[in-house]
Amino acid sequence: MTLQRDLAWQNLELLYQSSVAHQYARYALGLNYEMLPQDVVHQAKRCLLDALGCAIGAYDAPGRKMVEDYVAELGGNEEATLFGTGKRSTVLNATLLNSFLVRYLDYNDCGGGAHNSDSISGILATAEHVKASGRDLLTSIVISYELGARVQESTGKGWGESLGAKGWTPDFRGGLNMPPALGKMMKLSESQIANAIGICASHSLPLGILDTDNEENTMSKNFRFGFVAHDAVIACRLAAKGFTGPLRVVEGENGIGQVVLQGNMDINRMTNFSGWRILQTKFKYLPANISSIAHILATLSIVNEHDLTPEQIASVRIRAGLKESKHTTYFAKKYPRNAESADHSAFYANAIAIKERAYGPQSFDPEKYTDPVVLDLIEKITVEADPSIPERDRAGISEIMMTDGRRFEKRIDVPHGFGNDPLSDAELEEKFGKMAAPYMSDEQIRSIFKTIWTMEHVDHVESLTALMAFSGKL
Repeated sequence: MTLQRDLAWQNLELLYQSSVAHQYARYALGLNYEMLPQDVVHQAKRCLLDALGCAIGAYDAPGRKMVEDYVAELGGNEEATLFGTGKRSTVLNATLLNSFLVRYLDYNDCGGGAHNSDSISGILATAEHVKASGRDLLTSIVISYELGARVQESTGKGWGESLGAKGWTPDFRGGLNMPPALGKMMKLSESQIANAIGICASHSLPLGILDTDNEENTMSKNFRFGFVAHDAVIACRLAAKGFTGPLRVVEGENGIGQVVLQGNMDINRMTNFSGWRILQTKFKYLPANISSIAHILATLSIVNEHDLTPEQIASVRIRAGLKESKHTTYFAKKYPRNAESADHSAFYANAIAIKERAYGPQSFDPEKYTDPVVLDLIEKITVEADPSIPERDRAGISEIMMTDGRRFEKRIDVPHGFGNDPLSDAELEEKFGKMAAPYMSDEQIRSIFKTIWTMEHVDHVESLTALMAFSGKL
């Protein structure tokens, strides 16, 4: 009987050792800064810079004070810095608040499986707590992007056609890519990281209603990944104490593969660790739904080139892919009453572009949702699917008819920031600067730039988090 038991336990251990959770843990523990190519390190810095800029630009978000008050009520040990006030709180609280800020403007990067810069708040808070170096931080950022991208690749055609169609968001990947990124800095063992994956991924599955076609977006959209990252911190701390989770959370019975992907999950792609996926990360030129950027840019080009004013315009016809025409046109998004819906409204974005000849973080001031000129322009705009544009393509067409009979049309197939037209380092700094200028001095902004671009020489990431303190507009 003892022999049978021992064989059964050995077989179980072999099964677990081959699990995705253990493979992800081994990947994280085996990856060191010295193994990272310079272009990978540089891209990680770009991701960090862009994420922090988005967080600063979100300081006036209505939900920010609510989350701040909540974490203040929770209290706790002073482990990590809260962006904005600069106060210190627990890693959990910092992850929650700072993730909310990074996500609010929908201006953050597109990579690592979706908007993976949402992961950076939790990674940075943990790094600060464990007194990690800049090299440790960059390595963990790379781990998160590399594993997150592979989770997305394993879902097939893309999350919108697989996960989205099944009612999930791609942010469930946080349960798989955050514990390895955090656990490495926390010096967890392979077994502990694998168990943390099981703990987190079996409990953190954000629903698609957080960002769907026919529902109003709410403040909770900004926690799509943040809550999962928050849970990953808990999972790692529990695992460090020996707490266990389902190691076959991906491929096991009623695991992610069966329940979330309904059997359509490619484990081989998920565990193919060749290449560097972080290099595929793209950065947004405008704070809008990805497939909206092209037609917004087209409208901006027309109104600025021809010096158009709202009262001259008779109608605007926006054409895009089928997904864009559905995702940004629900009546609650047509007439948005919060930034979460406004940045996903083709109507509102183009109305603002026409009225202000600009579109950016300043476009979400609440009074603009009821601006008579904006509302009048919205009534003149139509949005439709164009058969020449594939369903999920990022191309967009703006056609503007004038009251005097003139007609202007502009088509943009690949918006700046995507395809082979990435944002340069200088453009990322400019984007950051525009968001930070209302809150920080030029000297503080330059200090953040210098710290991030030389992060590999930083002994303790507190050198960076200390620079994320500001107290409202200057």
